[in-house]
Amino acid sequence: MPTLQNPNITLIILGILAIIVEIILGAATGFELLIIGIVFIIGGAIGMLTGSMMIAIGTIIVLILGCVFFGRKMIKQALHVTTSKTNIDSIIGKQGVVVETINPEVPGQIKYEGEIWRAESEKALSKGKKVKIISVSGVTLKVE
Repeated sequence: MPTLQNPNITLIILGILAIIVEIILGAATGFELLIIGIVFIIGGAIGMLTGSMMIAIGTIIVLILGCVFFGRKMIKQALHVTTSKTNIDSIIGKQGVVVETINPEVPGQIKYEGEIWRAESEKALSKGKKVKIISVSGVTLKVE
């Protein structure tokens, strides 16, 4: 009958605790605690089946090394999220065309490289007028 004095049970309990901590942290550790928890549970179970703590520790070491050298790369590829940098400051100084009249008190819209942007100006600018982008604030361009 298994008891807490059995070191293999301790390994299983440590694995369960690692999984619980991972759940509490909300995967902030990158799933490493989940993986370590699973490895400890597997190692403890194999140790219980064989009756050998050395086999349990050996199993844990082999699985951890396999995870470090192979598993992490596969997990990162599976979880990879592609992001593209916008570098919004690169549009400052460029020219656009007014597509909706801009007044000092009422923003309008301009078209820049095929995209419509909300735009503000200190002076009235009519539709079709070419404008220069002088700054960016959020999704609004300041033009003149």
